[in-house]
Amino acid sequence: MRICRFRRYFRATVDVRAALKRLEVSQDSWMSSPRPGWPRMDDLRPGSDTLGVEGAAAIRRLYCVGMAGTGMKAIAEWFAAAGWQVSGSDRSATPKATAQFQSRGIRLYPDHSAEHLPQKIDLLIYSPAVPETNPERLAARELGTPQWSYPQALGQLMHGHRGISIAGTHGKSTTTALIGHVLRQAGLAPSILCGAEMIDTGLNGVLRARSIPPLDAGFSPSPANETRDPILVAESCEYRGHFLELSPRVVGLLGIEPDHFDCFPTFERAIATYREFISRIPADGLLVTNRDCETACSVASSSPARTVFVSTTDDQADYFAERVESTKTGLSMTVRLPNRTRVSITCPLWGQHHAINILTALAIATEHGVTPAEFTAASQTFAGIRRRFERRGDWHGVTWIDDYAHHPTAVRALIDAARDRFPGRRIWCVFQPHQISRTRELSDGFIKALCRADGVLVQPVFGAREATGTERIDLSRQLVEGVRRENPNAHFVADLDHTWTTLETHTRPGDVVLTVGAGDIDHIYHELTGRLRRNHAS
Repeated sequence: MRICRFRRYFRATVDVRAALKRLEVSQDSWMSSPRPGWPRMDDLRPGSDTLGVEGAAAIRRLYCVGMAGTGMKAIAEWFAAAGWQVSGSDRSATPKATAQFQSRGIRLYPDHSAEHLPQKIDLLIYSPAVPETNPERLAARELGTPQWSYPQALGQLMHGHRGISIAGTHGKSTTTALIGHVLRQAGLAPSILCGAEMIDTGLNGVLRARSIPPLDAGFSPSPANETRDPILVAESCEYRGHFLELSPRVVGLLGIEPDHFDCFPTFERAIATYREFISRIPADGLLVTNRDCETACSVASSSPARTVFVSTTDDQADYFAERVESTKTGLSMTVRLPNRTRVSITCPLWGQHHAINILTALAIATEHGVTPAEFTAASQTFAGIRRRFERRGDWHGVTWIDDYAHHPTAVRALIDAARDRFPGRRIWCVFQPHQISRTRELSDGFIKALCRADGVLVQPVFGAREATGTERIDLSRQLVEGVRRENPNAHFVADLDHTWTTLETHTRPGDVVLTVGAGDIDHIYHELTGRLRRNHAS
């Protein structure tokens, strides 16, 4: 029985030349063959006979282990949009996540059990955090079901597309979503896999999305765009070399800083991983690089592809932001283009750090035939993504902003953006450090960044992927002690209740509270929502 199952799926490894001919793609194309022994994504689409594989139309049930994570959520939504029957599990699932999946016909179980697997399952995709001993993975193995990790699944999806990968320490999610939005508005209908929920769609993963621009947007989709290869815009993470599973034709490299110390014990190790990734871009591909980051420029030299530079400081860059300023409607820029003409762009993103993200999106969109006028009109309607300077509400005159920042550079940029957006108001930063190793290695940077706020509350470290103990408390207390050397208005808060009581004691109308971190600090808004409702009812 198991042999028959394996034959069924492995018959998808057909002759590459014949596959390319059926797909009407040149044999010299950038699209390489998938990993031997794995089904191709074209074979796994319900009803697809693109490669003429017998039984392909019947392959249509996907199970995701760890489905509530941002990347896995994107994959689940993509497959569901493609017509697959999708279900999965995640012990960290929130009621909101469960309801979101249910609204899209996706069932999410709150625990892991072999009994959750459908009687017939065609593919299992798992988060890299899920071990081989997981009961659902063990059951799938007994059934002979193909299993892919999330990075492997993303790599397989990219095989059938013109892949655009967005990489770097900061700004990946925002830039991925912005590029996807602009290409959609221009009529290119890209697929998008983003590490955060896009506010306009409510999705992390979008299949061949197309948006009809408003009548007054000032542009219309170009008919020439309809003949291009299908585009996939994907956030691409360096953690444990996950992006080495991908085969992009275009890469946006936003910048490189020390991070992920649990898998990159030295910065040199991280740089080597980036070099390997960049070296895989085909010679006829494209690399868009941040000229303002010395490390990114060094890594770019490893690419055989054409390199385009963007910058806010170097006027020799291909795309140079001559003027960048914060306005009431977002970030405003005057950009000098490669042909020496200039374009004015206003995007509803706050913070000078977004200039590189916008320039990278502009360069990549331009390479795909989007005109400056089209980009300008589309960027003005960008709704942003969840947990990136997201305004969550007002409580007794205090404005609440939620953000995912978990690196000193990002925390500093966030606080500066809040000062630009809310001039003259007191800024409070409620910070939940993420990962013990990151907090330990970058503690000096965190202290300097947090000192830029008027008031600071630090929760215990969220020990993702690491064993935790008293160190998660000790490290947070050390951050508070460091901040107090510059700003006495710094407090350690042990839990959510302690956070609330401290804020109620110290904040006043007109203040701005930033909730900051990549862990579960945003759960504070469950309490805030309840208080807002009670306040409204009274």
